[in-house]
Amino acid sequence: MLNHGRLAGWLGAAAVVAALPIHSVLWGEAARQGAGWTIPATAAELKSPVAPTPEVLKRGASIFESRCRPCHGPEGKGNGPLSDPAHPAADLTAGVKADWPPDGELFYRVWNGKKPMPAFKSEVSQEDVWTVLEFVKTLKKD
Repeated sequence: MLNHGRLAGWLGAAAVVAALPIHSVLWGEAARQGAGWTIPATAAELKSPVAPTPEVLKRGASIFESRCRPCHGPEGKGNGPLSDPAHPAADLTAGVKADWPPDGELFYRVWNGKKPMPAFKSEVSQEDVWTVLEFVKTLKKD
């Protein structure tokens, strides 16, 4: 039996990925659930098209300062002044590098959001999302 709500959600996710500047991504119907996020199964295969050059990291820091710091805090610990205590922002410094989601999953989370985190797809370019993610990777404590 076809679940129209699930199909509509999958088609919406597929439309987002179709807009990505990455070719040859094949979508299966499977979606992965992780901490309340619905992420297409193949999102893990997406790699950042942005290299972490000094210029990119500087730009990423600037985007982080204006877009992410209010909730994630100045050091990315999830303690910003706008972080909701009932649903605190993620601590971007926590964990070991190997425990972090792959690039494509992180991109999907930032691009689409999940309350209380806003979706940034209507506010910044895909390149800026990849750029800020390269900066965020520097916040992780190994």
